This record gives sequence, C-alpha cells and structure tokens, in this order.
Amino acid sequence: MIAAAITIGSNSTRMLTARCGCVLTPLVRGREETRLMMGLDENGFLTQDAMARTVAAVLRLQQQAAAAGAEQIALMATSATRDARNADDFARRLLAATGLEMTVLSGVEEAALAFRAVAGLSRRLVMDVGGGSTELTYGDRGVVLHASSAQVGASRLLKIQPIASLEDARQVYELALQGLEKNVARLHPLLRGGCEGLTGLGGACTTAAAMLMASDGRTGDTDGYRVTLAQAQALLHMLAPLSPEARKAVPGLPESRVLHMPHGLCILIAVMTLTGLDALTVSTRTNLDGYLMGLCS
Repeated sequence: MIAAAITIGSNSTRMLTARCGCVLTPLVRGREETRLMMGLDENGFLTQDAMARTVAAVLRLQQQAAAAGAEQIALMATSATRDARNADDFARRLLAATGLEMTVLSGVEEAALAFRAVAGLSRRLVMDVGGGSTELTYGDRGVVLHASSAQVGASRLLKIQPIASLEDARQVYELALQGLEKNVARLHPLLRGGCEGLTGLGGACTTAAAMLMASDGRTGDTDGYRVTLAQAQALLHMLAPLSPEARKAVPGLPESRVLHMPHGLCILIAVMTLTGLDALTVSTRTNLDGYLMGLCS
C-alpha cells in the first residue's frame, strides 16, 4: 500500500508519501514554507492570510502525494494549530478545499511519533524542535517511557524576541532554558539509568549540520551528522550579531531560516545543557515517518 501524510507545522508544512510494507520505503517528500506560528495574531487567532496560504500549500502537497500513487492521505497539525482559537474554522477550510479531515496532534502524540521515527531499539532521548514547540521523548527498546512537549519553538521565540546581537541571543537562550527546565527535570531519573545518545529532528538540527558541513567544505545528506554543544554555541555566536542580509551569505543556511535559526540554536544549546548530553545526532526523518511507520506495524 502507498500512503501519505501531511503535517501542518508551525513553520513549514511537510508531506511524505511512502510504500508501507514490512518496512517503510519513502517515495516522495514535499515541504512548503507556511509560517503558521507567525500568522497567529495577538488574540490567538490565525489570520485570514495565514489560513489561505496554508490551505493552498496543503492542496499542492496533496496533489504531489496523489501523483505519487497515494491511496490514502492523512492530514495532521501541530503547535500553532493547537494554539489557534479558530482552529475549527481552519479545519473547515481545509476540508472544503482538499476533502481531508485535519487531526490536531497533542504535544505528547507529536513526541511519540518523532520517537517512533528514529529511536529503533536503543535507549535514547529524542528531541524534535519545531517552530512552536519542542518535544522530548525517552524510551528503551522501542517503548516510550516519557514524552513531553514544551511551548518553546524557534518561531515562537522569534515572536517574543528577535535576535540581532549577542545580548539578544543571551536573553532568548534564558527563555529557552526557562521553558524547557521542568520538562527536562522529569527526564533526569531516566537519564541517570542510562542513555545511548540524543537524536535531534527538525529544521534547527538539520540546518546546524548543514552549516557545519559547509564550513568543513563538505556537502550532502545531514542524516547522522553529529553536532556538539560547543559547535552549536559557536554557530550562535557567529550568527547572532549578523544582519539578515549577512546571514544569507552563510554557507548551509537557507534564506527561509535567516530570521529564526539563532532561536533554534538557543533551543539546541538549552536541551544539551539541561540534559548534560553534549552532542546530538541529526536525523532527517520527521513525525511523518513515525506516523506512516505505524501503518507498517
């Protein structure tokens, strides 16, 4: 069976079409910059423009999935939609345009899908950094032992405090620490029992790897790349004082992440600092992989 899933995230909307058999075989991946978190107004409502932009993106991704042979397509949404006071109106617009019923994932559900996507049978902590939230999941031999979601995401932090200097970066880092410390505190008893490593999902992780690979003169797939705490700190120290125009010239940093990549780095640094795990292994999989892997089991 060929199936597809689309996730409306807080920064981007993604699609994965895959063959679901004994193992998951990805066929097509799609991604659209929709920036839904930035489209939440001060009263917690998604703007008309943000909804229209995202509905159009979902329709394009749905068409890509259908062209790849998808027999069924699931539509999910995460942090920004969880926050939206007009999420029901958004869902109705999506249904009218695409025929797809949107499921809004809880933070814990989102965390579990990320864990399923990458953890395998190891005793591992999985971090999924998004635009609106960060999910932390610890498990062993494929079983989730703890899953949590914090209201700390790169776009959410950007809305609170843009970064244009090292002092701005310090303030945002403190916000990330405050937002994550309770979630990580609950993990400490499990981490003391053993952890084979930290795996990082999401654009902040893959972009950090891409920037480091470019600085080393390397190009290619970031999957499996190791990013240390010291390297993440150095990237933040380099990026924070640069103007948006100057950041566009940084190798490995796409224009779409110019404004909020420093915020994503603050989250990576905060998680590694709080957990005591001084490096992460990057995965290019997403919660879409986790969802479709569930269809194979």
